Amino acid sequence: MCTPEITELPEGMGNAANWISAKGGGLGDISAGLIRYLHEDDRFDLHVVLPKYERQILGLGGVERRELDLLSPTLQRKGVHLVRDSAFSSSPAVYSESAAHPRVQRAQAFQRYIINQLLDDLQPELVHCNDWMTGLVPAAARARGIRSVFTIHNVFTELASPHELDRDGIDVRRFMTNLYFERFPDGVFEKNWHENRVDFLASGILAADVVNTVSPTFLDELVSGACDEIAPASVLRALREKHATGRALGILNAPNDVIDPRKSRWATPFGFGDVMAGKRDNKRRLQERMGLAVDPSAPIFLWPNRLYSQKGVELLFLLLLGPLAKRMQVAIVANGDAKTEERFGILSLGSQGRIARQPFSEELSELGKAGADFVLMPSLYEPCGLPQMEGPRFGALPLVRRTGGLKDTVVELDLDADTGNGFAFDEYDVGAFSKAVERALAFFARPEAERERTLQRVMRDAFDTHSLARTARNYVEVYEALIEQAEALA
Repeated sequence: MCTPEITELPEGMGNAANWISAKGGGLGDISAGLIRYLHEDDRFDLHVVLPKYERQILGLGGVERRELDLLSPTLQRKGVHLVRDSAFSSSPAVYSESAAHPRVQRAQAFQRYIINQLLDDLQPELVHCNDWMTGLVPAAARARGIRSVFTIHNVFTELASPHELDRDGIDVRRFMTNLYFERFPDGVFEKNWHENRVDFLASGILAADVVNTVSPTFLDELVSGACDEIAPASVLRALREKHATGRALGILNAPNDVIDPRKSRWATPFGFGDVMAGKRDNKRRLQERMGLAVDPSAPIFLWPNRLYSQKGVELLFLLLLGPLAKRMQVAIVANGDAKTEERFGILSLGSQGRIARQPFSEELSELGKAGADFVLMPSLYEPCGLPQMEGPRFGALPLVRRTGGLKDTVVELDLDADTGNGFAFDEYDVGAFSKAVERALAFFARPEAERERTLQRVMRDAFDTHSLARTARNYVEVYEALIEQAEALA
């Protein structure tokens, strides 16, 4: 399992496994959950490959760098391979970059170790690669006769010429025919070597035996043309070719099993029976922590996503400039670029305690879901998303745009039929977004007993419908099919 980020490792993979954490987004969560299920499955001899993000690991474990260096061989014997490189050791965040260490160089450092050493040392039957930072590995695996699965978590990619890859220690001559180039190779070696660039994400799609997105609808949108203005043309072409051969599928992500209000670490725990009391207590705590006006009658909308354009941040800004902002409180638990953070900071200053932003933390994120009434996700596009599945477990109803995994997981609330789990709209437009917010406010104005019955049903359904065990089984079925195919040809 090759992944550039992870939330946690199972304790059984070594005494220091719980120190290994470097999360950038949902990829870290689903990697952690899938790895835990595979580790507990005796049919698999699991090896996990991660960048050695020393600043994050040292901060979490409270150990010295020398201690971590000494622990690395022990972890490796347990199947945890930490890729050591200066590109990772001083990085403040998983995907941050500097002049000395751009993202593409860090991806090359990660893959160099996998391609040059691990594939030969381990000789696995199967390698599972995640996102563009592992996009060269399926081609190298194919050249060795190793089957691969490649999971697309987002449509970002990077490019590098064969000359640049070779200079960085990756001998691409061994697997060039399985790489996806920026321009179709014209047969002139020197020109292709120095000037034509390899597309990392498209190469992973091209070379892998099976490709999957993290929701069925996102796969449909990529293949059908709905994302033509969003995704790189190279990625779309490669995925459509793979889809035409029946080797592309959508496997829906699911929240980690520990995401549960009854097991809260930072919020006041509550369950189905005391949901209203639990929400009231956590609402007060959230308002105090965020700097919102302490008002038990105020509906709180949680913004759980990074402040990026993909997440619909412009719609949120326009909404908060309008009249609806006076009827709601908005807790923004998220980071973004400095300019975007400043814009929301200015809005909050004049909001009389209705709008507040704090940097993301796992602690505040949990308290946010426990204390908020609604979760805002008006995304422009969304490969899957997890907060819209996590929020309902805490009685926080999602409000989403019908796209990607949001469409797969949120159904409009229908009180008469006693169905649905949130509020949804179609057009990427502040007017459509505002109407969905108005429907949420109308629900909040219903009698408390009626809301309690609805929240109890939604909470139960959230655990039953979106299960990490089910997601893991879907991946295992793919693994087993590929291994059986390889054995049949042996």
